[in-house]
Amino acid sequence: MSGITGARYVVETAAERLAREQRAQWQQFVQVRGELEALRAEAEAYRSVYGSRISRVVAGARARPQHSPRRIAAATADVALLVGRERERLRTEVLAASRQDVSGLLAAPAAGAARPAARPRRQWDERTVAEPATRQRDDTATRAAPARDDAAAQEQHRARATRAAELLSRLPAATPEEVRAPCAAAVAEIAAGAPPSRAHLLLRDLAERVTAQQRAEERVALARRDLLTIAAPLETVPGDAAARLRKRVARLVADRVDHVPDGLRAEADEVVAQADRARRRKAVADAVRVGLTDLGYRVGDGFDTALAGAGVAYAAMDGDTGYGVKVLLDRDDPVIRTQVVRAGSARAERTEDAAAEQKFCDDYEVIKRRVRRAGIPIDQFGQVDPGRQAVQVVADEMIPAQAHRAAGQQRRQGL
Repeated sequence: MSGITGARYVVETAAERLAREQRAQWQQFVQVRGELEALRAEAEAYRSVYGSRISRVVAGARARPQHSPRRIAAATADVALLVGRERERLRTEVLAASRQDVSGLLAAPAAGAARPAARPRRQWDERTVAEPATRQRDDTATRAAPARDDAAAQEQHRARATRAAELLSRLPAATPEEVRAPCAAAVAEIAAGAPPSRAHLLLRDLAERVTAQQRAEERVALARRDLLTIAAPLETVPGDAAARLRKRVARLVADRVDHVPDGLRAEADEVVAQADRARRRKAVADAVRVGLTDLGYRVGDGFDTALAGAGVAYAAMDGDTGYGVKVLLDRDDPVIRTQVVRAGSARAERTEDAAAEQKFCDDYEVIKRRVRRAGIPIDQFGQVDPGRQAVQVVADEMIPAQAHRAAGQQRRQGL
């Protein structure tokens, strides 16, 4: 072993596993929650068109990122069922309302469908002469043919009007008024009895308009899903940076953008990664502090906070020797380094430095085992044997025991 070490660590504590499970479940919940919120907004938009014939969508189950994974998963399942049920109900209500709006016109006769005039009875010598029986049968058949044609025309008119009403019901709720108004006018014209050639042109144009709006809505929906995927882990992260990004994503969803802005995903990923690294660094710092104090090393107040935050902290070796250990955590990589140091006021020979390094080497193996039991395995990749390099000299206040002794001396001198 050595007085200078470098090692990689992996945080597999119970708290870390719980955080991963919570985030995974939360991402699923955020997606279905987003679908429900979009469906509620869609229902309100349809209500502005069809009025109270469209029911409002209820809020659904709630959850928080801090809830247990099982509780979040249960809320996700409840909301998913609600979304499926309410989406089908909304579709049914919109179709019924669209048909109802044109129901009066559906019952009207098609324009230009004139009924054949009654055949005049022949007059002869101021007497009414009945047609021969054969002629009467021929006339009955002649009158029946236009009646059949009239019924067929009425049925075709009804079919065109019904098709128009169905197309109008498929128009997305967020369709702009400048698009919806012409579509509604086309449906009214068809239902009022537009000639077949004109009705076919209107239906084709209506279908194209509806398809275009549906495709635009699909792009908005895809962008919303991507934005929610970006936002979900941010809801599990504290801090101003995450809060600002959450607000930005919320604005983009509210504005119904059809694409994710360049760089947003990378920016959010970095904020989440920094928070994850900070959480893991704190777990390592806590475990190292416990391992050191269990072996008699003295740490100052805020040892774990300084190690996790600034990336460096000091612990004093047992006894009033002036030796200590500097612990360092890399900011971007899961690497921990240790080095034996000596207070500047302590005078020692090279052999004493080597002895201090050897003592820490022996203790370091114990510390590694204890940290591993806490769920943080350490894989050492570098070392410098005791006595190979001079021990680093640091200011007295860096080593807790020396700082405490210096403070005591100052107090005594003040008396």
